[in-house]
Amino acid sequence: MTRCAKGLTIALLAMGVAACGTGPKRGPAPEPADDMVPAEPIDRGPSPEGDAPETVESRYDEAIGFLRSGRNDAARRALESLMQELPEASGPPTNLGILQAREGRHTQAQALLEEAIRRNPDNLVARNWLAHSHRENRRPESAEQVWLRALERAPDYTAAHINLGRLYEEVLADLPAAIRHYRAAFESSNGEALRVLPWIAQLEERLQEGRRSKDAPAGADAQNASDTASANEEP
Repeated sequence: MTRCAKGLTIALLAMGVAACGTGPKRGPAPEPADDMVPAEPIDRGPSPEGDAPETVESRYDEAIGFLRSGRNDAARRALESLMQELPEASGPPTNLGILQAREGRHTQAQALLEEAIRRNPDNLVARNWLAHSHRENRRPESAEQVWLRALERAPDYTAAHINLGRLYEEVLADLPAAIRHYRAAFESSNGEALRVLPWIAQLEERLQEGRRSKDAPAGADAQNASDTASANEEP
């Protein structure tokens, strides 16, 4: 990897890192999680003619610095310029999409993240944020499909497993699927995703309670029927 491409990758990772959230019924939907699984290297593509790689890298680093310091307008201008100058680079549209998603402009975010994926289909950060944006835009089925496609490319992508688990638990009401993805997150993280273990235990307890509640009326009805029959018998 060239020095410039490496710089773009590091910058993208810095923007892709976010906390997922911590379990069932815990408030708003989580930010996409990329703290366990790094993104695939981002191919910057050929440098524009007359622009040295160090110059492009420094400008990209400056744009990321704007994002970190909350200077979103300056970051947006810098990233839009780089996006035009580097038509094969996936990093600029990814970070622009992240910025738009964080500001609640999900239609614009999705267009940018889809462009990032077109430029680099292995950009897992872009896929993760695209799914998150669909979820926040009240399109859970679309979010599900984007995360599932990310897992087709990277079956051990812990972030997608965690976010799918939360989607199934909190929105789609499929607790077995949520448990399955939380377990996959734990396994794919080599045991580092410890926060999913209490979630799994809580969901398994909820399933058990649901089964007990479902079985209870049948047992109670049978007992009531038996009591009624006994009462009607001749002494």
